[in-house]
Amino acid sequence: MRALMGFLLFIAVGISYSIELVSKRVKGEIPLNPFDQKWKSAKAIDVALAGQTVTKPMETGLPVSSVKVKSINNGKEIAFLLIWEDKTKDAFHLINKFSDAVAVQIPYKPSDKVPVTMGAKNQRVLILHWTAFREENLERGYSDVSKIHPNYAYDWYPHAKPPYKYPRDWANQYALAYIGGEKVYRKNTFKTPVREVVAEGFGSSTWKDVQSAQGKGIYRDGKWYVVIKREFVVENTSNPQWGPGKKTFVTFAVWEGSSAHRGARKVLSYQWIRLNIER
Repeated sequence: MRALMGFLLFIAVGISYSIELVSKRVKGEIPLNPFDQKWKSAKAIDVALAGQTVTKPMETGLPVSSVKVKSINNGKEIAFLLIWEDKTKDAFHLINKFSDAVAVQIPYKPSDKVPVTMGAKNQRVLILHWTAFREENLERGYSDVSKIHPNYAYDWYPHAKPPYKYPRDWANQYALAYIGGEKVYRKNTFKTPVREVVAEGFGSSTWKDVQSAQGKGIYRDGKWYVVIKREFVVENTSNPQWGPGKKTFVTFAVWEGSSAHRGARKVLSYQWIRLNIER
């Protein structure tokens, strides 16, 4: 019944749009700092969120009810500033402890007929997924047992010294063997807290081989301020049909770590929002 209700909600609002996000054209480099003055030139929109009730694991509550969004571009890159209220900062990913996160989703073809629930077969979407635990690892060192429980016994890594900065301390053959091979190594040594994912329907998400998106998150006064940016066209990989002077669509999702959000358990917008990219 819950899944049916979620599907009906998608039918009701997922194929229509009533608000527009304008990506303001700016000069120069796009800042990752969410408090940079350049963000003041962009108009914010409020995006309502709902619990994910289409597939398990579901979210029937509403720990985060909305996210405020701005966008700017410089003709080469586009960026989104996402702001939402969160009473707790969850920046670790442990057993029974989960990380705060946010994602931006764009259809590869600018159409509101693409299912908002992560696309469908031959209707691919690009997802730019930022997580607080990756930000923590990159900025303050790998979150191992010694960091989270400083008075407890912890693993010893012969190839690195605490606090195990990465990718620096993982870029050698001993670390590669320890963590399980090259594929695992590559996934855990990107120099960005944002992951690029493609999907053609829920349950089909796949990491892209080329990872170029960047991000920065700051938790302040009970709110997350997160910037996600990406070049419109990245070489040697697939790109959405977007760019200066074009219109497409976008939608958003938020994960609240204290509510045990992970994977499909999240809150999201069931509505495609028109994205107008200024030239």
